[in-house]
Amino acid sequence: MDESMKERRRRDLLTAALRLLERQPYETITMSAVAAAADVAKGTTYLYFPTREALFLALLAEHYAAWFDALDTCLREGPASADAWTTWVAAELSARPMFLRLAGLLHVVLEANVPVAEVVSFKRSLAGRLATSGAGLEAALELPPGCGVRLLLWLQAVVPGLAQMAAPAPELHQALRGDAMLAGLLIDFPNELRALLGALIRGLEVAKESHP
Repeated sequence: MDESMKERRRRDLLTAALRLLERQPYETITMSAVAAAADVAKGTTYLYFPTREALFLALLAEHYAAWFDALDTCLREGPASADAWTTWVAAELSARPMFLRLAGLLHVVLEANVPVAEVVSFKRSLAGRLATSGAGLEAALELPPGCGVRLLLWLQAVVPGLAQMAAPAPELHQALRGDAMLAGLLIDFPNELRALLGALIRGLEVAKESHP
């Protein structure tokens, strides 16, 4: 099999995995199901990905690349203000539900079940994109050196949790909404993310003024 055919087969497996994730929880997806959705033998999946977690880590890597591409484009075009940037981030991430779901699996599930060398390779790529985008963020928002990467790391840490809090199961959502004491636990993802980013940026600005 030539390299183009191998890449096409790999792409078919990633596409099949994404389609399954759009319809069902990650925990219920098996390599057999991915193989069937991609119309290949189960054994073929293991020629490309040794574990289910390795498959979904590769899928997450693609989603991260797409996110950073969009972020870098936004920063090159120059957001009008910090508020404009936080609004863009909240809207952009809200439009990427599969990215949010995959990011929520990264540290607890995927990293724990993929060979260390593969995780290190993934993190090297991530670190490179963070450095590039962080520098662009510092230029766009006039942040001190190093604060762009720091802000993006904070974003990476809090976004999966906010996304999960904002999307409880339908029955639980209804129960929370009907309880006056618990209704406050229901959050709106873009609004909360925008408010959080705004607070973080203001904190960085105060720190800059305190230590010119």
